[in-house]
Amino acid sequence: MIIKRITVRNFGKLQDRTMEFSDGINVLYGDNESGKTTTHTFVRSMLYGIQRQRGRAARKDAYNLYLPWKNSADYGGTLWFENGGKNFRLTRNFYKENPTTEFLCEDDGEILDVAQGDLDAVLGGISETVYENTVSVAQLKSTTGPELVREVQNYMASYQGAGDSSVDLGRTMQMLKMARKGYQVQAEQKKRENQREKEKIASGMEYIRGELKELEEKENRVSGQEKSFYIGGDGSGIGDLETGIAALYRKRKILEFVITTALIFGIGGALAVAGITKSLITAMVIGVIGIAAGVGAYLVRMRVSEETEKKEWQKNRLLARQEKLSWSRENIREARKEKETALENAAAEYREAEEYVYFPLAEEMEIESLNLAMTVIDQISRDIHRQVGGKLRRRISGILSEITGGRYTEILMDADLHMTVNTGERTVPLESLSRGTVEQIYFSLRMAAGELLCGREQLPVFLDEVFGMYDEERLTSVLKWLAKEKRQVIICSCRQREMEILEKNGIAYNKIAL
Repeated sequence: MIIKRITVRNFGKLQDRTMEFSDGINVLYGDNESGKTTTHTFVRSMLYGIQRQRGRAARKDAYNLYLPWKNSADYGGTLWFENGGKNFRLTRNFYKENPTTEFLCEDDGEILDVAQGDLDAVLGGISETVYENTVSVAQLKSTTGPELVREVQNYMASYQGAGDSSVDLGRTMQMLKMARKGYQVQAEQKKRENQREKEKIASGMEYIRGELKELEEKENRVSGQEKSFYIGGDGSGIGDLETGIAALYRKRKILEFVITTALIFGIGGALAVAGITKSLITAMVIGVIGIAAGVGAYLVRMRVSEETEKKEWQKNRLLARQEKLSWSRENIREARKEKETALENAAAEYREAEEYVYFPLAEEMEIESLNLAMTVIDQISRDIHRQVGGKLRRRISGILSEITGGRYTEILMDADLHMTVNTGERTVPLESLSRGTVEQIYFSLRMAAGELLCGREQLPVFLDEVFGMYDEERLTSVLKWLAKEKRQVIICSCRQREMEILEKNGIAYNKIAL
């Protein structure tokens, strides 16, 4: 990408100002507070817009910091640039009451839609975070922030062998983790449900056992009562009554025989005496004695009959109660059978619930599959990290070696971009190096990361007063390297030192005075 021209209508302290840029090195020269940083911020805002803050933070955000005091409704400007062999014109008005954006491809007259991502596409998807942490170096911000670490890690996560990021391994890993979490929640829920079901079944089984025990005790009581009805303890049992009734029936038969015999003896004896002795009195006495004996036996028979009826009534009453108890006992036995069947069914359900624990759930099988996939992706990511991280480290080392004249030739770097310098004899942490060397290392990191993250269409390198800690030797080396790379570079400076070195070394540049 090459910035051709900018026109600042109204942005901070700049008003109605046009600046022409060329390929290669451009020096934006001016005294302090002349608008160099404002120009730098204007270019970034044109490319990425201005994000407004809310609440108290809005008082010091970029929007309010560069909001012009006069004619604030005309807050913005136009940027002309070339990218991918085509020329574009980007016009913005940042005023919050009426923000507008026009994006035009001047070669074919096509009006593009920034809101739909056309500008992002033209810029190759380079985010503002990448821009600010690589090719755009603001004043007093030569070091990089944690955002660059995340961007490089994201790039590594989405990188394939040829640098194709169409498959985002990092996002894929996150999706797999989310899917695994979902299956884990479902599996845990099923296990909890199974445990609750087991507890419910166990509680039901315990309740049924209690009911069976009560029914068994009740059946034993009924059986005991039935037995007591038959045997009795005081001769009042059914068996005793049946024995007594049988004895009474025999007694009745004897009495009936006695009555009959007495009557026959009395009447027959009286007639016989009367016929033989002709004594009427004697006959009458014998007849009376026989009749009296018969009547006495009859009275005894009546009492026996009454006693027999009483005992039969008692027996029938006991039989009725025994029959009722027997019916109750049968009902109890049926109830016991039902409860025993219910207990067997509950026990079978409990065994099934216990066996369920030992069989893998469908969700657990899915989790195993996802774990396997994540292991494979993690291994791929590690391989990519070694490949891309090595590529980035080698490029940083190469740039650092060039701009330090071969003094430092190798940078060592971990996954969080923590760097140390390998001198060949020992490794040296950055805090042990001079400020100027550290500035060179971070410059190398920014340039290498920019090449890695920005793809084929490299954005212009914007350096805003970043060479304050560079001596003449360091600055000469960096400017020679920038010229060799044949990239558009915009250097903001309030000193002529950069231009003097460029002229001294025969490096062409375009001066823009503020």
